[in-house]
Amino acid sequence: MGIMTEPIGMLSLSTFSIVAFDSELGELGIAVQSRAFRAGAVVPHAKANVGAIATQAMANLSYGPTGLALLEQGLSAHEVLERLLTEDEHREHRQVAILDIHGRIAQHTGRECLEWAGHKAGKNWAAQGNILANAEVLDAMGEAFEQAEGLLAERLMAALEAGQRAGGDRRGQQAAGLLVVRPNAYFDGPFDRLVDIRVDDHPEPIQELKRLLAMALPSVHLSNTRLFLERGQLGRAKELLDRALGEQPEQPILKLAVIGYYAHTGQKAQALSELEELLSSAGSERTSFVRYVKTNALFRPLQNDDEFQRLAA
Repeated sequence: MGIMTEPIGMLSLSTFSIVAFDSELGELGIAVQSRAFRAGAVVPHAKANVGAIATQAMANLSYGPTGLALLEQGLSAHEVLERLLTEDEHREHRQVAILDIHGRIAQHTGRECLEWAGHKAGKNWAAQGNILANAEVLDAMGEAFEQAEGLLAERLMAALEAGQRAGGDRRGQQAAGLLVVRPNAYFDGPFDRLVDIRVDDHPEPIQELKRLLAMALPSVHLSNTRLFLERGQLGRAKELLDRALGEQPEQPILKLAVIGYYAHTGQKAQALSELEELLSSAGSERTSFVRYVKTNALFRPLQNDDEFQRLAA
């Protein structure tokens, strides 16, 4: 399989990024920040049950789709990296990280990448960057990722923030992105993008990305509630819900997740009480909430209940 190359100077993505894997949920993710317009649209590439790739520096954008195709054929991260570099005459200008679904990591920082440039890896994560303020940027990212609690997206966000605090891209900030994939991310087919947000041009892109992540997380928590309930991990579902509600107690999507939890754990009366309260204050969103509860399998224990039919009327 041939590799498309772009002339040197066509696309410079001097940046720092982290690629990571959550083995509990089977999630793969990438977070990136750069002093390059729309870096979050072109650096991260990921496919559920396959792998994740970050391509940057004098980036060869074909590394993403080509690398994922090779991983899907069964090649390891190291085998894919070797294939990509062998077929690329400008390999010494490239920086790339590959993480496969088995947690194997392969990284490359070409000799012609602009200083400071390098990479570092730990268990289930790989950080890399070029034109950085210093080597401590990657150290800070890895330490923050390992110490952070929460979902993969939150831990990736913590790593980006730590990298910026350590100096980040020495040219400054402009763009950021965060991508997390998982099989059947929303239980309605093969769609795998659980979190897919980016900031293309902003004076503080990491903080803006964090704001967007706060908006995206309630839907992730709702999806995770259903996932853990279907696995029979009731305690894990409750643990994550309690933490999410502690951060956003009035979030309607989280209230839907709580209703689903009660419905699946035999607490139908509590589920219906919570649903009545939610619908009474939903305003213009009431119709959307009713339709969602009527059609989503998370609420199946309620859907034939007479009281539910009354509330949904």
